Amino acid sequence: MRQSKLLPVLTVAGALALPIPALAQPAPAHESIALQLNRAAVDGPTALLHELGTVLAADPTLAADPDSATRLARAAAAPVPDFVGANMPVYRSIAEKIAAAAPADRRHAVRNAVDAELDRLAATDPRANPVMPVWEQGMIAPPAQTLSRGYRIGSFTLYPDISSGVFFDDNIYATRTDQKSDWIGAISPRLVLASNWQRNQLVAEAQGDFTGYNKFSRENTIDWHTSVEGRIDATRATQFLLGGQAMKEHEDRASPDAVDGLTPTIYHEYHGYAGAVHHFGSYTARFGTSIKSLTFQNVDSTHGEINNHDRNRDRYEVGGLVRYDRHSIFRPYVQAYGVFHNYQHQYDEFGYQRDSEGVVAGAGALWRLTPSLAGDVFVGADNRTYADARFGSYTTPRVNAYLRWDPVRSTATILYFERSLQETTLPGSPGYTYNILGGRVEHALTRRLTGIARAAVARASFVQSSRTDDEGDFSAGLRYALTPTVTVGGDYRYTVRTSTVSSVNFGRNQVFFRIDKAF
Repeated sequence: MRQSKLLPVLTVAGALALPIPALAQPAPAHESIALQLNRAAVDGPTALLHELGTVLAADPTLAADPDSATRLARAAAAPVPDFVGANMPVYRSIAEKIAAAAPADRRHAVRNAVDAELDRLAATDPRANPVMPVWEQGMIAPPAQTLSRGYRIGSFTLYPDISSGVFFDDNIYATRTDQKSDWIGAISPRLVLASNWQRNQLVAEAQGDFTGYNKFSRENTIDWHTSVEGRIDATRATQFLLGGQAMKEHEDRASPDAVDGLTPTIYHEYHGYAGAVHHFGSYTARFGTSIKSLTFQNVDSTHGEINNHDRNRDRYEVGGLVRYDRHSIFRPYVQAYGVFHNYQHQYDEFGYQRDSEGVVAGAGALWRLTPSLAGDVFVGADNRTYADARFGSYTTPRVNAYLRWDPVRSTATILYFERSLQETTLPGSPGYTYNILGGRVEHALTRRLTGIARAAVARASFVQSSRTDDEGDFSAGLRYALTPTVTVGGDYRYTVRTSTVSSVNFGRNQVFFRIDKAF
C-alpha cells in the first residue's frame, strides 16, 4: 500500500500581514538595483548580502522611508528562492541590513514595512518554511513563520514561536462509510537557532506537535522534528552544505496503509546529506549525496495486526547539476542523479522483492522575467529497475514546474506541477506515477487581513495494476494580524479521493481555527 501523497509536494506558506495594495513593479532606479543584486546573487547568499550593503552605502536614501525600503527589499529578495539551503536566515539578514541603514526616527516603520514585504515573498519560497504543524499535514499550503526579531545569543539569534489551534473533522478516519467526527486541539511550539556570521551559516530547528481528540483519544499523537544545516563558505566561489533531520511523525488517516488501524501509524525518518556548490566563470556546478531511512511501526486493527515493517527502507541519492548563469533572466541547467532503495526485508509479506535502483536525468531552467514573475521548470526521465523479476524495469517522464507571480504587491500567486515515480507495497505493483497540479492565491484585503485560496488535484496510477486514485484538496481561509507577531485565522478545507478500489474512497470536511505567536 502507499501513503497518501496529497501532501505539500511544494510546502508553500501564507504571509500573515501583507501591505496595502500597490503596484508590484519597482521604480526605474530600483530596476537597475534589482539587476545589480540579481547578478551578485549568482555567487550565493553571502555575495547578495555584501552587494546589498554596498548599494545601501552608496545611497542610504533607499532605506529612508518605508515605501523605498520595501521596493529595495523586494529587489534583494527576488533571487533568494534559487539558493540551496535554508533561506529564512537570508530574508532576515536582508531585513536587518535595510533597517540598520534607515534613519533612527524612521527605523521602526521601515523595519515593519520590510518585514511585511519579506513575509509575503518568503511565503512562496519552499526552502524558507518550517515543517507543518501536525494538524495541517495534508494541507496544500499551511501558514508560515514570520520574520520575528528573535533573541540575540552571542553570534546566534534564537527564534521561538508557537502555533495552536482547534479544528473540526467530520471524517477523522477518512472512510467511505460509517464516518466519525470529532473536535481536536493542537499545539506546536518551535525553536530556530540561526547564526549571524558574515561568512558560513548554521541553522538548527526543533519542533513538537501535540494533538488531542475530544471523543477518540486513541487518535492522540505526539510528534517531533529536529534538523540542523550548515553552509561553509570555503571561498566566494565554493560552498559546502551539510545537514541532517530526525523526526517522529504519524500517517494521516487518508493513507490507505493506516485506514484500518486502531491507532495512527507512527514512523521515524532520519535524513542526512552533504554537497558542494562551485561557481566557475558563467557556470555553477552542484554535487551532492543523501541518505534517508524510514521505519514504520506495526499497528493493531479490527482484523489483526497490520504489518508495516516490510515498508522499512533506506533511500540513497547521489548526483549533480550544472547550470549556465550568464543571463539572470534565463539560466538553463542539466541534472542527473541516481536513486537506490534498499528495503530492510528481502521480501515483503506478499513475497515481492522491493529493492530498486534507478536514474533521474533531464534538463531545465530557472527564469525570472521580472522581479514579480519567476519560475523553475525541469523535464526529464525517471528509470527504475527492480530486484523482483516480475517488476523488471520501468521508465516514465519526470516533470517539475513551479511559477511564482505577484501581479500587484498585495497579491501573491503560485502554480506548480509535478510528475514523479513513487514507492508502493501494493501487491503486484512496483510503484506508481504521481501527477499533481496545484496553486495558491493570497490577497491583502486590508493591511491586517489576508485572504487565501488553495487547490490541488492529483492522480496516482499504479504500474502493472489497474488501480488509479484521483484526489482533490481545496481550501480557503483568512489571516488577521493582531500585532506584527500575533496572528489569528480560520480555514475551511475539503478533501476527496475517488479510486478504482472503491473501499479507499472518501470525502472529508475540516474547519480550522488557529492563533500563531512569534517572539
